[in-house]
Order: sequence, then structure tokens, then C-alpha cells
Amino acid sequence: MSTNPQDRTIESLTLDVDGRAIVALRRPPRSSTASASAPRLLCLHGWLDNAASYVPMMPHLPDVDLIAIDLPGHGESAHLDGNYTLHEMSYRVRRALQRLGWERCHLVGHSLGGCVAPAIAVAAPDAIASLVLIEASGPVTEEADALPARLVRALAERLDGRRFQSRTFPDAEAAVGARLKSARMDPASARLIIDRQLVRVDGGWRWRFDPQLRAASAQYQTEAQVRSVLAAVACPTLTVIAEDGFLARREETEARLSLLADRTSSTLPGHHHVHMDTPEPVARAIRHFLAALPQTS
Repeated sequence: MSTNPQDRTIESLTLDVDGRAIVALRRPPRSSTASASAPRLLCLHGWLDNAASYVPMMPHLPDVDLIAIDLPGHGESAHLDGNYTLHEMSYRVRRALQRLGWERCHLVGHSLGGCVAPAIAVAAPDAIASLVLIEASGPVTEEADALPARLVRALAERLDGRRFQSRTFPDAEAAVGARLKSARMDPASARLIIDRQLVRVDGGWRWRFDPQLRAASAQYQTEAQVRSVLAAVACPTLTVIAEDGFLARREETEARLSLLADRTSSTLPGHHHVHMDTPEPVARAIRHFLAALPQTS
């Protein structure tokens, strides 16, 4: 299995969304004769990850047209002006679909991407045939009375332009080591993300992602708001939970995901980046899920 983003079977795409570039990796179906009827999968990565996080699954989904995008501020996509709300992310993903000319697709989201995906399915239901949520059950929430303190923190962090600037790494392996200190994942998976997440500067390498992504959000949703969105998702949804991931340890996980109207669930061995570390079982669950959908999907 090749996990090299430069593999000749993987294409790079750049989409113009309101004057800002959204960059993507595309692996078309293995058979050119079946490309017109192949399921279309648009894949959204997690926070501070990028499109390369879906490369390990690509060989295991040979009969789909798979596009993984770098969300704004991540990977090779353009930075925004500090506006990284779920609504803004959803808007730009929807515009990217329009730029691709995809009127309808299956939407796959891991972690952050799995928080964005349900919002799109609710706001643009005609465009989304189904959802696949990998280690995602909606964003972290806060009680409404926590908002004043959050506003104080968010404004202070945004005003301090140097707080989240990347340090300089002497080489890529040092950056991989830093990533592994903050995430339980296979070193090969970390390296794949890091290869697309670094930019060369004088004296070494720095993170390519927008430093503002690490600043505090100005507002969290309440638990009731998150649950109302999940309850409004009408399309078939596959939820993939890792036995040693984030969701398995959260008491609200099942209460949230049980609100999905048409849900198939798969629990697999692994950590939060289960789709990278052990891609074949996740891809198999997706293949079976897609095969069971009505032909109209």
C-alpha cells in the first residue's frame, strides 16, 4: 500500500472559494469506465490535520471517487481572517462542492471534520446523500453562562499575535516527535500529516497551518444546540468509534449519536486516528455502508 501523497494515482486540485484557495487530494476510481457512476466521497479531516489523513484509506476504497480537502487554514489551503467558526467551515466546504460540480455526494468527517459534516447535512440536505462520522459526535460544548469568560479569553488571545506562532523545527522528524507527544497515533500516520503540514523557513521548518486555529473560540455551542443539529440529520449515517479513542471515554457520546435518525454504528480497535493507523477495517465499514444504501443515494 502506498501512503505517499505524490503517488501517481493521486491528483492535486485547487479550488477558488471566494478568492481563497481550497487545496485537495483526489483519487479517482480505479476503473475509468465506472467513474461516472462511482460514489462520490468528500472527506473532511480533523483539527490541525490535513487531506493526507485520508491517503491510507484510498487504496481500500478503489471503486469510489474520493476527494479529501485541506480545510481553510490547514495543509495547503489558504488562511482566513481569523474566522474559523463551524459555520464558516461549513460554508466553504459547501462552496467547494459547487466548484467541483458535485450536486450530491457522501460526506466523510473525522473529528473536527465530523463536527462540520452534520451542519452541512442539515443546512444543505439535497447535497448530502449520507454521512460517515469517524471519531466524531459533535463539538465540545459549554453552558451558556460560560460565554462572558470565553469572550475575555478569545479576545485576549486574538490580540496577542505572537502567542501561537510556530516554533522552528530543525527537521521534519522533530516535528513528527512533537506531534506524537500530543496524539496517540502510529509514527507513520503522524509523518504523513506532517509532510503536508510543514513549510521551510530560514533555520528549519515551521507549521504551515494558521496559528489562529490554536486560539480560543469566541463562542461554544450549548449541549442542547449540538443535539438539535444531530437530531435534524435526515440522511443515513455511519458512525465509527475507536475502542481507545476520544468518543469511547465520553459519557455523552451515545446520547448524542442515538439522536441520528438513520444510524449504522461500527466500533473498531484503535485510537482517535483509527482511519490512518488501521485504514482497512474503517474502509471496509464504509464500503458495506455504501453498498446497503438505496440506489437513489
